[in-house]
Amino acid sequence: MSNSNKHAYFIGGGLASLAGAVYLLEDGGFKGENIHIIEALPILGGSNDGAGTKEKGFICRGGRMLNEETYENFWELTSRIPSLDVPNISVKDEILAFDHANPTNAKARLIDKNGNILPVTDMGFNTQDRMKFLKLFFADENDLDNITIRDWFDNHFFTTNFWYMWQTTFAWQEWSSIFEFQRYMKRMLLEFSRIETLEGVTRTPYNQYESVILPLKAFLDQHKVDFSLRKTVTDLDFADDDNGITVTEIECINAEGNTEKITVNEGDLVFFTNGCITDNSNNGDYDTPAKYLPANPPSFALWRKIADKQPGKLGNPDPFFTKPDETKWYSFTPTFKGNRLLKLIEEYTGNKPGSGALMTFKDSAWRLSIVVAAQPHFKAQEKDTTILWGYGLYPDAVGDYVKKPMIDCTGEELLTELLHHLHFEQYEQEIKESVVNVIPCMMPYIDALFQPRAKKDRPAVVPEGSTNLALISQFVEIPEDMVFTEEYSVRAARLAVYTLLGLDKKVTPVTEHWKKPDVLAKAIHTSYRN
Repeated sequence: MSNSNKHAYFIGGGLASLAGAVYLLEDGGFKGENIHIIEALPILGGSNDGAGTKEKGFICRGGRMLNEETYENFWELTSRIPSLDVPNISVKDEILAFDHANPTNAKARLIDKNGNILPVTDMGFNTQDRMKFLKLFFADENDLDNITIRDWFDNHFFTTNFWYMWQTTFAWQEWSSIFEFQRYMKRMLLEFSRIETLEGVTRTPYNQYESVILPLKAFLDQHKVDFSLRKTVTDLDFADDDNGITVTEIECINAEGNTEKITVNEGDLVFFTNGCITDNSNNGDYDTPAKYLPANPPSFALWRKIADKQPGKLGNPDPFFTKPDETKWYSFTPTFKGNRLLKLIEEYTGNKPGSGALMTFKDSAWRLSIVVAAQPHFKAQEKDTTILWGYGLYPDAVGDYVKKPMIDCTGEELLTELLHHLHFEQYEQEIKESVVNVIPCMMPYIDALFQPRAKKDRPAVVPEGSTNLALISQFVEIPEDMVFTEEYSVRAARLAVYTLLGLDKKVTPVTEHWKKPDVLAKAIHTSYRN
């Protein structure tokens, strides 16, 4: 049976689904009109977002760090996709050209409560911290089920410069999985030696929605891929087979609230994003806090339902999606007329917009961090409009200046807290008069992928016995790779397509930088640096 007559159904419209569609078209011989991407929201992109207007302000729920040396399949994918803005070059080349022209070299990674920019070449480790790191580096990850970072390290570790920087760069909590932490330490060992400058961060010209998702969508549109938006998949039916896993029907609810059923014929394929970290996110504005609405995340509900139908075969979502108080954090995107605040930050840090990186106010009760991207960060931004982005890892804590929990704060209150941590009080009125909006965002499940769990809780990309179902998300198990990255989504999608179709093609392997003598030598030097 020719693949050109088969249909493929992607549940979820995020990066993994868009990448999977590209691989089906280019490597699998599928027709575009036979590829169907079903998304509950009115917009594609999943957690790769960027939205807003010059009148109402802009928002990114989060920021995604790219990395030139380790995102092997992400760069392979984007090398296939034409840029929307620069003729005759790929998205990969566009991103790398922009990044090389705007290199990152942060000069203000940690700031104390008095507004002092702290020296951070010294990681702050003691002998015990180094020994614990060494033990973790050589630990068998199969022995790390349900162990947290706090379980592994002593109290001193959580007071080190390293922890403040590593925690906020990747959004770790003390109760996050040590298994995942070990994966990061190995995969990102290159970044360990430059964590104080974040020189390894690769920037996109605009936010990732406009720089990555829109070119992918344009490419798929040219091939007539079918996008079904505002349609929620609520169930999958399986063939009555004790040994295999074969999806026979997809049940959906459309925008009008009507139930639709899609028959999955022999040879058709189903790809499910089993878990979305931005499920149930909610935005506020300058005068209104974002709402905390953790109940019934849709991607979890579907994953739970099908895992119950296939016991022991499709993973276990409970460790990830049942403790939103442990997985939430609060972000905010201020938009200003003019560049008064950004100029003050540039004078304070020595970094022009786009050349710095995450700035963390290490003593803040919210564990507050901000980053100033190169301007404009949105295509709709005008020359006299500027934005920055910030987040807090401890949203239930009461602020140091605004005496209420971060989770209850309006956009104005978030800005007030930030200005006081920067010690810009004398400019507060002037800066607030330039505000277009400050949009807070509450994300109940944004850190779900770091939760402590057993290795078997994450299903394989193509579960054993599956004939037509693959799982493509941050909640699948891919040996040696690390979640919370663009790379993980693309790698999962490519693995899924090649495996289900039995293609004799190689997925680009994980680059084992942690086994390279020069990288190891730099890491050891960094751990002793002062």
